[in-house]
Amino acid sequence: MNHRTQDSEFSIQQRSKAALPLIGTLVLLLAAYCVFPAAYFVKAAPAANVQPRPVGVVTDTPGITITSAVATTSATPTTSAHEAQVLWTFGTVSGTYTSCAVQAKTSYDGVNYLSFGSPVTVTATTGTLNAWTLIEQLGTSSVTTSTASPTAALGFGQVTEFTFSCSSYGTAAPVSINVIYR
Repeated sequence: MNHRTQDSEFSIQQRSKAALPLIGTLVLLLAAYCVFPAAYFVKAAPAANVQPRPVGVVTDTPGITITSAVATTSATPTTSAHEAQVLWTFGTVSGTYTSCAVQAKTSYDGVNYLSFGSPVTVTATTGTLNAWTLIEQLGTSSVTTSTASPTAALGFGQVTEFTFSCSSYGTAAPVSINVIYR
């Protein structure tokens, strides 16, 4: 064998050894692709109008008609909720609404409602945004017992609603309500 043939064979052997890890990696990737669906590797972006929510999140737009000093929203199921982000956006308000507040109320039996948290002062004028958060009380030890109350709750019950009230009112205060319960 001449010197060139030996160098050529030696070079081929070295390239073959160097290619083995690359081939092994490719075989491993091909096997993974066959076992796992393609969606596992490539996540498609959600549409621009989609808001992904974790399991257990409820979004609601409870209805309400405000034409007098007091009005109550429709109730939302909140059995597994621990907090809520609330947004009230007023449309074109007719007349003047002063000293307005919203009180969250929750019910454990779907019939009797208890106040949940303190009333929140809201501004009922055209185009006003009012946002707030409700967070149920968390214990600082493994077991916390609340005082029994016929009027107040420390956590979300089976359903939750909001009561709107003002000291003086106009003729109409249309409002869009968005609530995210977690």
